[in-house]
Amino acid sequence: MKVLVVGAGTMGHGIAEVCALAGNEVILCDINENILKNALSRIEWSVRKLEQKGRIKGADDVLKRLKTTTDLVEAAKEADFVIEAVVEKTEVKHEVFKTLDENCRDDVILATNTSTIPITDIAMATKRKDKVVGLHFFNPPTLIRLVEIIRGRDTSDETVRKTVEFAKSIGMDYVLVERDVPGFLINRINIRVFVEAIRLLEEGFKPEQIDAAVKYRAGLPMGLFEVVDFSGVDTVYNVLNEVRKRGFEVEVPGLLERMVLEGRLGMKTGKGFYEYSGFYTRAKISKDLAYSVNPINLLAPGINEAAWLIRNGIATKEDIDKATVKGMGYPKGILDFADSYGIDRVVSVLETRKGKTGLKEYEPDELLKELKENGKLGKKTGEGFYKWNYELEDIGPVRYEKRHNYAVITMRRAEKLNALNEEMWVGLTKAFRKARLDRDVRAVIITGEGRAFCAGDDIAVMGSWKSFRDGVEFFENIAMPLVSELADYDKPIISLVNGNAFGGGMELNMFFDIVIASEDASFAVPEGLIGAIPPIASSFGYALFGRRMAYYALTGETMDAKEAKEFGLVDLVVPKHCLEDAGIEHVDKVCRVAPLAAQSIKRSMNAVRQLFRNALELAGKEIELLIPTEDFAEGMAVFVQKRRPQWKGR
Repeated sequence: MKVLVVGAGTMGHGIAEVCALAGNEVILCDINENILKNALSRIEWSVRKLEQKGRIKGADDVLKRLKTTTDLVEAAKEADFVIEAVVEKTEVKHEVFKTLDENCRDDVILATNTSTIPITDIAMATKRKDKVVGLHFFNPPTLIRLVEIIRGRDTSDETVRKTVEFAKSIGMDYVLVERDVPGFLINRINIRVFVEAIRLLEEGFKPEQIDAAVKYRAGLPMGLFEVVDFSGVDTVYNVLNEVRKRGFEVEVPGLLERMVLEGRLGMKTGKGFYEYSGFYTRAKISKDLAYSVNPINLLAPGINEAAWLIRNGIATKEDIDKATVKGMGYPKGILDFADSYGIDRVVSVLETRKGKTGLKEYEPDELLKELKENGKLGKKTGEGFYKWNYELEDIGPVRYEKRHNYAVITMRRAEKLNALNEEMWVGLTKAFRKARLDRDVRAVIITGEGRAFCAGDDIAVMGSWKSFRDGVEFFENIAMPLVSELADYDKPIISLVNGNAFGGGMELNMFFDIVIASEDASFAVPEGLIGAIPPIASSFGYALFGRRMAYYALTGETMDAKEAKEFGLVDLVVPKHCLEDAGIEHVDKVCRVAPLAAQSIKRSMNAVRQLFRNALELAGKEIELLIPTEDFAEGMAVFVQKRRPQWKGR
């Protein structure tokens, strides 16, 4: 096939290269010989690089398939398929399409790479409106292997079908945009997310805080302001004004206009949202800032726009998620994000923003409202935009939820600060075993309901032991099965510590792989203060943390979340309102690791734990020996009576 690409700028020469790499004869046309010469030079550099890396063979053959011209009339006569990629000005495109229409064969499809101008408007310059179609590539086309195929008002089904075939033939995946709306699919979503980021900036947040949230929590390859600086602040500003002029409801942030007037256009001027010492330098964005902003606050307007696209039959949910992954580099689709965080969360964010700003564009779409009203909240109910595997079971005071590819285990004795009684120990063992045996479950989250994670062993249970035998049976038949289950667990466990984690509550966290604590969380092993010992902390914990653990075990002192992180027990400290989201985000991160690799990592770590199994069993024997002592009885009484103990040492 002979493909004519009109316009040899950044996008045009990239499109020409992609078409030539796919084996097509390519005519690259522009009005300026210097632009054509520069384009050929850049294409040759790129093709040679691909050959050096072993990704293609025969660079010379690829380059031979390319020719350039400034004569659009003659080039049009030879073309089998046309892609226009000239400047985003309607009058220029009209002139180009009029010439193409007059000189191309009647059967030739005329595609436009426009990102802002309606396909229907462009087609008005021709007498073949049925053969004019949007074929929107992304920059750079050689790396982003996705196109938007946009149907104009008069575009025929046959034209769409042939354009799909062409896209496939040049190695491109595609999404269909069934109606010619301003911004098409990806730009409509991008605009909502970018504008929200700029508004948060106007409200006092810093670019680094917003970019840290999307990079290190949502997993996007670049921060939003990095992308704007790379693309050009003026480019984004012009796109916003163009789509707004054409009916897209969006208020252009004043900050953006001021930056354009001041010449702060991004990398190309050395200063935009960040400052640059060279064109390819990168902004420094610290992970420590990631919890200043919640990613769902940025994504919610984009999710709202996606819901509008679905409800109006413009794009399917599958194509929307494909576009955000393949076209924008999201680690998963934006609707998958919505189902992960929860549709109710999305609606709540939008309603809050509408109340604060008074802007109609935050009004939750009818599709979102309908999903929420019908209890279709996403993974936590089994259905949202998509259907998910879901299971809920209460095992005594322990709630087990399967949320598609991970499980959530919640301790639910909030009135007793989730203290570990017999039912809690047994319920936790059964819940962890259930998750381990389910092949779909890749990771487990554990947390506590209410204001505590777990306050440790229930003193009422310990105080009820009348003999040495009672304690032995409890530890051997009730507590140790959970310890054994966790010691050999072959799936990642993420702990969300939402308050006090005392005694057994702190000790269990030593078996978990990722421990995330809220800022108000606290940790302690105070068993010695009531005549008992912390068996896991004084054995396995001592092996992990050394003399630092001895200090806390022997004094019973409390450490706050920051101290626990410095200690090494906690991996991450986050604001309380971010705790659940942090768990969901870390499930995504863990699930990006190959399942067999994750199991191998866990087995290797478990093997190290086994080295200290004798010490752990010995510590269990020690607490059993304390049960019949007078000091143990005094400790139980002291706890209930809230007085100072009188130890006798016997």
